[in-house]
Amino acid sequence: MSVATQLKSRSLYNPYHSKIATLDKRTAVKAMVNPFKLYIKPVLVLLLILSIAQLGFAGETGSDNKSTEKTFLSAEETVLSPEKIVLDSFDPLFNQVTLELSKNQQRYLADPVAYHKFVNRVVNPLWDSRSTSSALIGRASFESLDKTNQQALVDAVDNTLSRYAFEGLERYSGQLFRVVDVVVNQRASMGWVQVLMESSVIPDLHLDVLIKQVSTDHWKAVDVRFKGITYVAVKKHKFRKIIAEQGIQALISELQAKNREYFTDLCSSANIVGRPPCPAQVDSRGE
Repeated sequence: MSVATQLKSRSLYNPYHSKIATLDKRTAVKAMVNPFKLYIKPVLVLLLILSIAQLGFAGETGSDNKSTEKTFLSAEETVLSPEKIVLDSFDPLFNQVTLELSKNQQRYLADPVAYHKFVNRVVNPLWDSRSTSSALIGRASFESLDKTNQQALVDAVDNTLSRYAFEGLERYSGQLFRVVDVVVNQRASMGWVQVLMESSVIPDLHLDVLIKQVSTDHWKAVDVRFKGITYVAVKKHKFRKIIAEQGIQALISELQAKNREYFTDLCSSANIVGRPPCPAQVDSRGE
């Protein structure tokens, strides 16, 4: 299959558009929600942690390689393709981060503060929550918000992804992740990283991570796809309905209420209050 055909089939130029073009989109998404929650939610941010850690490291490695080789190669030869920059460092780093999780799962389960620091260190700098938030509610809607509400939504999405990371940690059972393909569009602005998740408890799965180049050799993750349906596709209809019926503040409040409830319960067992991600206090409404 040619690169052009691969790009077209993976909808890189419209990454939030489902491949299931002949079906009613809402029906297709509803049909995927249960398996998406079953397979993706427990490992969503674990996969993101693994994937985007590689993206940041790959950019650094690509830059280092160019500096090292510049003396010996022509300018044209020192320009690495985006695919090569990503691939050169993916496999060893998947092993490295998987080892971290397998060795420290029990410690992180007992100490949510330590795991929160790990997630913040690895995920937050390399995940483009602003792009994800914009895609979830629609670009026009996002750009119509004032800066305060834009940032509040991005923060709520960030916290939701952190919650997924903790939910994934609880269900982590030694899954192994291996990159099997990378496709980047002709402008080298966006792409997909296809990852094989090997597990002893469920069938092997192929997952795609949507990546976006934000600067030279620096890529960020913005979405995850399973069987042609992205995380954004699963969530966007509910989010947009809430905004249409109740407004942006209702959506932000709902997301943050779920996050607060989850982290309050999680931290109560560890007897931790007021140290992120543990809320300082909870009022009678759970807000």
